[in-house]
Amino acid sequence: MSTVANAIDCVWDFAVKVPTGEQKSVVTLKSEGSVVTGTMNSETYGIQEIEEGSWDGETLIWKSKTTKPMKLTLTYTAKLDENNNMEGTVKVAMAKMKFVGIARKA
Repeated sequence: MSTVANAIDCVWDFAVKVPTGEQKSVVTLKSEGSVVTGTMNSETYGIQEIEEGSWDGETLIWKSKTTKPMKLTLTYTAKLDENNNMEGTVKVAMAKMKFVGIARKA
């Protein structure tokens, strides 16, 4: 299990596909068993704590909160592909957008 957990324990270059293009951020993840913690950091939204993070070895889920443009809770759901890159969706209110995450090499 540790090698699977280690697959997500790193810094990710993150891009959400939004109607106006891509919204980029840096995501730092750390897992302890099935619990995932970390931060999301972007120029637009600042640093957001990762909340309710979980990883079952296949699916990664977490939430973050923002106050721009209004107070919202975002829910992220992702899987890793064969190249250990993250792909998934983020649910914001009634919208769902795709995102990708590329792990930074140590």
